Amino acid sequence: MTAAESRKHPGKSARLSAIMQRLSSGDVVRAEDLAEEFGVSVRSIYRDMDSLKASGMPIEATQGTGYQAKAVTTLPPLHLTESELEALHLGLLAVAASADEDLQNAAQTVSQKLEDALPQGAETPSGAYAVYPFDDAGRALQHLATLRSAIRSRQMLRVTMGSGAKEDVRPLRLEYWGRVWTLLGYADGRKSFVKVPVHDILNMIVLPGLFVDEGGKGADDLPRATLTTLR
Repeated sequence: MTAAESRKHPGKSARLSAIMQRLSSGDVVRAEDLAEEFGVSVRSIYRDMDSLKASGMPIEATQGTGYQAKAVTTLPPLHLTESELEALHLGLLAVAASADEDLQNAAQTVSQKLEDALPQGAETPSGAYAVYPFDDAGRALQHLATLRSAIRSRQMLRVTMGSGAKEDVRPLRLEYWGRVWTLLGYADGRKSFVKVPVHDILNMIVLPGLFVDEGGKGADDLPRATLTTLR
């Protein structure tokens, strides 16, 4: 396929984006016209519309007329930092905890759209936004301030997991994927690096001792380390 043909007949992802932009204008669009424009079959356009509906886009189809989107707002591509993504999710958690059922449902659908929009290959747990329970993520929130402070000040932590297991951990990094916060650290007792699911932490004590950088035990060693998950 030549470059000109590629521009005329984009791949499915680009085609869906173009169709969504067209529908966001509020105009009625015929499947036959879209099929001719993008060089695909009408059946492919039908499947595209099903995909857009499944993603939450409010599309209405009128037999003999075409497709139209109702009350839809589309946003241009956004580039979010990890902190911005976390802040966005914190807002969704607050809405999901409200007593308004409509807002709870809206928080769920927005979360699903965020999950769908994340780049392919991102290390997110399967269904992190749409499936992972809000109450589990909410339990993690109570520990985040302490963890951030301990990482900055290099404060040792004694972590008690939901199973009752206890470990003294050097907190090195806090990662956030989807709805899951994970503490990466070094457990002196195990003499190994560990992953700590924050929502599974039952209790956490800040110990008086500080830790210093040591070869083989610091944040710079994490990319090459084998991590054991604390439960």
